[in-house]
Amino acid sequence: MRLKDRVCVVTGGGSGIGEAICRSYDREGARVAIVDVDLAAAGRVAESLACAIAVQCDVGDPAAVRRAFADVIARFGHVDVLVNNAGIVGKDEYQRTLESRELQINELRETGAIKTPLRAAVQLTDEQWRRMMAIHLDGTFYCTRAVLEDMEKRGQGVIVNMSSINGIDGGLGNPHYAAAKAGILGFTRAVAKEVIAQGIRVNAVAPGFVDTPLRETIAAVIQRAQVAATPIGRAATAEEIANAVLFLTTDESSYFVGQTLSPNGGYITR
Repeated sequence: MRLKDRVCVVTGGGSGIGEAICRSYDREGARVAIVDVDLAAAGRVAESLACAIAVQCDVGDPAAVRRAFADVIARFGHVDVLVNNAGIVGKDEYQRTLESRELQINELRETGAIKTPLRAAVQLTDEQWRRMMAIHLDGTFYCTRAVLEDMEKRGQGVIVNMSSINGIDGGLGNPHYAAAKAGILGFTRAVAKEVIAQGIRVNAVAPGFVDTPLRETIAAVIQRAQVAATPIGRAATAEEIANAVLFLTTDESSYFVGQTLSPNGGYITR
């Protein structure tokens, strides 16, 4: 078992990719702390693992993050691995964009030209922008800060930050999400260079389109367009993304520092 007895904290671990990461860590013998805003979801996952705890936390709240990680350290003694996976895609603004994109796709197919503007950026409210940044970018910072002192004292640790292909290519119709995910990549590189001297490795994963419960809310025409733009011809499974995270967690990736792995089926190849 490659992670036997290591303490691994996964934010947003109660569902989707986060749950798949927790299960992969469990199979490798880790002790897993599942941090999620939905305590019931985290508890459901924890109960199915060999050695796991559920901790409630809104990662966009720095005080809540401090309490959550103090709880993890009190119960497990330290943290070996942190995966900053918690995230959102937005609610009303996401649905509005999906509806406009569906219209655009149909217009392009029927007339060869797009007439409906997305208006994604101009219709974003201050609150929608701020919440996206708070969960993704602020949350990644708060959680990283919460574990670094403990990791530095012990002279070892691994941090994996979850970005997205939208943070690489821009992400049509989701400017706040793309900006947050791009910010995570910059943060990853900067912190990686800072803390490797203390034996702490920091890297990122930027997935392509993934089959999760969230994807079921997307119109079929958009799902087909996403798959058509992906050379492998399908969306990823959550387990495939978890495999990339697991690789960056284990000693097999010991020479990876500040890197971004992007399992995206060929959507982006640079």
